[in-house]
Amino acid sequence: MSNNTQQAERTHQPSSQNPPRPDAMGFLREHWNTAAPFGALIVLVVVFTLMNSTFLTKNNGLNILSQSSVLLVLAIAATFPILMGSIDLSIGAIVTLSASVCATLAQQYGAWVFLLCPFIGLICGLANGLLVSYAKLPSFLVTLGTSFTFVGIAKFVTDGRPVPVAVSDLSQWFTGSIFGIPKVSLWAVVALVLTTLIASRTRLGRYMYAIGGNELTSRLSGVPVDRTKVYAFLLTGFLAGAAGLLQVFRVRSSTPDLGDAFLLLAVAAVVMGGTPLSGGVGGPLRTVTGVLIITTLSNGMVIGAVHPFLQTVVQGLVVVIAVAVTLDRKKLDLVK
Repeated sequence: MSNNTQQAERTHQPSSQNPPRPDAMGFLREHWNTAAPFGALIVLVVVFTLMNSTFLTKNNGLNILSQSSVLLVLAIAATFPILMGSIDLSIGAIVTLSASVCATLAQQYGAWVFLLCPFIGLICGLANGLLVSYAKLPSFLVTLGTSFTFVGIAKFVTDGRPVPVAVSDLSQWFTGSIFGIPKVSLWAVVALVLTTLIASRTRLGRYMYAIGGNELTSRLSGVPVDRTKVYAFLLTGFLAGAAGLLQVFRVRSSTPDLGDAFLLLAVAAVVMGGTPLSGGVGGPLRTVTGVLIITTLSNGMVIGAVHPFLQTVVQGLVVVIAVAVTLDRKKLDLVK
């Protein structure tokens, strides 16, 4: 081979010192689950601001912050089962049960009984976790069944009637504001920080991601899958009970349908935030974006005077679109 030919081949060989520029479309596809929710949130803010100038104001911003707080705690609760490729459909029922039981007991024993709300949720989460992990039942069916059970117990305890919650020293910890920021929002931030640390810095968090990525491979690698699922549902139940505590003080009453509206919104927020139902990726921080999308959408439609029934239609369509966009079609065994 001539020297000219060898020199030409060396000229056409890619240099390790000058790697090719990354493909923009490839980068977008790789980070789609993160970029898309932020883009959707920005679009919503722009659209609603153009529709009504009162949308982008300080007072409405604080209103959105307050509205999103309880939903954020409950959406974080829903994040952990979904992160494993499972699902918990009983989180709304846990909100109702924990609030109803504590509101009933508080009439006799005082408001400090409400601190038991997260632990009532913990018991509910334990029941779900044991049935899913050791009875080997699908999480979808287990939590669907236990949701009816929890709501039934709540209605039995309260005789199906609303239970008013009186103002007390304890309620001052969860109502009002500090430096203009609603206290309920600060509690939601505390929950977000703690759960983010659990998901990113602990062995339990790494195990949940691994199970969501591939449960069989995780078992073969020595991951305690059954025990991890129990812990995840325990955490979910505890957070759902905490959401019940925040919500009952927020509305000053416990009703038989207190948590009904939260289930669809919480699952939608998780999926829209970038944690797909197939599991393995995502986490609490991404859920924040989904919660803001849901709350901004709801708030904007109210300000825009959209009919309440049509608001429900829009929210349902948004959930379907979010699932379609985030679903990993290589992993069609969605609910494990």
